[in-house]
Amino acid sequence: MYSYQPLSITKKSVILDTDMGPDCDDVGALVTLIYYAKKYDFDILGVCNCTSNRPGMGAIDAVANYCGYPIENLGQWEHPGFMDDPSCHKYTDEIAQRFSAKYAQGTLKVAPGVEFYRRTLAAAADDSVVVIAIGMLNNLSALLDSQPDEYSPLTGTQLVQQKVHALVSMAAILPAGRECNVLNDYKAAENVFSNWPTAMYLSDFHIGWQIITGFDAAEPQPENPLYESYRLWTDGRCTNSSYDLTAVQFAVLGECEFYGLLEPCRLEFYDEGAGVPDATRTIPDPDGRIFFMKKLVDDATIGNDLNQIIAKF
Repeated sequence: MYSYQPLSITKKSVILDTDMGPDCDDVGALVTLIYYAKKYDFDILGVCNCTSNRPGMGAIDAVANYCGYPIENLGQWEHPGFMDDPSCHKYTDEIAQRFSAKYAQGTLKVAPGVEFYRRTLAAAADDSVVVIAIGMLNNLSALLDSQPDEYSPLTGTQLVQQKVHALVSMAAILPAGRECNVLNDYKAAENVFSNWPTAMYLSDFHIGWQIITGFDAAEPQPENPLYESYRLWTDGRCTNSSYDLTAVQFAVLGECEFYGLLEPCRLEFYDEGAGVPDATRTIPDPDGRIFFMKKLVDDATIGNDLNQIIAKF
């Protein structure tokens, strides 16, 4: 039986895998992670973007710097055209250009995703890393499929098994159906859900959907990239669902006053419509490595706690 050891207690290190661009809750999630890293004294080893949105890297740099936690180790999906259409640039372009000096100057260093992971994990101690994935799972799927290289003689799957303690992810939907982080690359999701060698803890769509976080639109903060990200993405409403923030919160706090865990399961893919094989359903399995979160309190209670964190910056 797997038992998740929260970052607040173990002080294990973190890699954040984000789809910075298609939604602004990734900004809130990064802010929350930085707040907790400072509070509980654990390290963020790096951040990797699973999209091809290059200004998204500038947004990551801008948010981290604004929160007083510069992150030098950055990676990105190395293939063009993934989640990179104009709808994915509603806030990243302006935030990157206005608030990231390195991005604006063209000096922001970003490694290809698989190289980022293999280098970062190879340098880590065994069983010392928690990966938090709050976007599509293409980077992690490519990591699993990677072969020995200059950083490690291990395959990607072996490297994950040796270095990673757990994967915490915002993904899927209970009990069944299509969810954005799965359907946008369901082959990658299927590879990860089937072959990731550690326990996986999932915040499904319903966990964060009605937990509302963000800012008061009546109190503009034009020099705050966090506020501006929410404002631009929401067309001035400044509040949003908190899908990704809940995964970060669980990764740090584990089973706590806010969250518990359901029984172990596995995920099965099926065709929800003709030729649409990107839906998942949960299959109870006492030997399963996948555990879904459950909420123990109401949405407003969790939202208030997360909003207090965001407001600290």
